[in-house]
Amino acid sequence: MNLFREINEDLKAGKRFSLVNKAVIFFFNRGFHALLFYRLSNLFYKYKIPVLPAILTRIVQILYGIDIDYKAKINGGIVIVHGVGLVIGSGVEIKSNVILFHGVTLGRRGVGPIISPSDGYPVIEEGCIICTGAILLGNINIGNYTTIGANCLIINNIPANSVCKLPHDNFVINNK
Repeated sequence: MNLFREINEDLKAGKRFSLVNKAVIFFFNRGFHALLFYRLSNLFYKYKIPVLPAILTRIVQILYGIDIDYKAKINGGIVIVHGVGLVIGSGVEIKSNVILFHGVTLGRRGVGPIISPSDGYPVIEEGCIICTGAILLGNINIGNYTTIGANCLIINNIPANSVCKLPHDNFVINNK
């Protein structure tokens, strides 16, 4: 792991997504700030520096309403859009070039010790887009370049290059 390389990849990904200057992303983008604090806390965790990872994680929770566990494995090149309500559990693995919107939950299906194979954490492969309010739970794999639509609950593996979405409701608007 190269901390500075991953931070630079996050900045590049943010620039591709929003077309603003890297400096603007660095100083003003809360999703980037959450990733920066995650990367620092993850580094401290790997070097077995106690307490500091939890403190940095708590700071992000308080400031931005984003909960990224410092034990998660997150590659560089990630974009967090808005971010409020985003939850990433301790065993989650996220590959490069993934876009995460606000209100997304990536975590376990159960609580307490992991006792069954289905009660692990999701693996999000490269190039995925996880839209607002999506919930991905358990020991599942989301294939490369898959899009998970808003408010979807995913508890099974999804193959690469897929689109998961809720059925469109039919409704009538009466103009009076």
